[in-house]
Amino acid sequence: MKHFDLLEHKRKQVFEYKDDVPSLEKIKLSLWQAWKTTPSKNNAMAYEVFVWGPDKQKEKEIIYNICQNSCIEIDHQGHSESISKGNECLKHIKDNPFLFTFHQRLATPNEYYQHSINKKNMYYEQAHISEMPKIVNSVSVEVGLFAQNLTTYLLEKDIDVSYNACFKSDYNVWQKAGLTNITTRPLFMLTCGYGKTYRRNIGGEINKKDIKPELKDIITWV
Repeated sequence: MKHFDLLEHKRKQVFEYKDDVPSLEKIKLSLWQAWKTTPSKNNAMAYEVFVWGPDKQKEKEIIYNICQNSCIEIDHQGHSESISKGNECLKHIKDNPFLFTFHQRLATPNEYYQHSINKKNMYYEQAHISEMPKIVNSVSVEVGLFAQNLTTYLLEKDIDVSYNACFKSDYNVWQKAGLTNITTRPLFMLTCGYGKTYRRNIGGEINKKDIKPELKDIITWV
């Protein structure tokens, strides 16, 4: 299947996954393929991917609650009288075979860049804790590239994916919730498995109105 057709016809936001679990071999291969083909500034890859598998249901419930609490807080900010109960479409975060969360990471320069540091006074910002807040935007772009590549490789194996970026980015929130292995800023998350129900199939006719802006509103020729 061509790349466009793969993404246009197979990429669907999952509302609920089936109980079937993709093989670990397919997951590992897809991760390797994404790692192999995703570019990175200075080859640093200043992020890491936590894989929460089928045996991490308790942790997924915690992450789900972090996301729902974030949604509720945002609703309250916009409507002070809101009685929001969160977003039902976040169900995929707790009901999935595999959840991937992306976090910032301190990087170690490879031999080439270490030579540049030693001989050319290059400043390798990805190796310094103090620089992490400053480079979060560029690292987030790289995470998006990795996630998109991972999406493609999973779809090629008939494995569905869903995305989420509604959560507190302060890692202290995650630690206080019980996820003490999270020590840097969370950036993004992706779930995968075999879809049972898709977001486009729930919500009735109004759901068909949830469409992208027109191309002319996005692309500007200068």
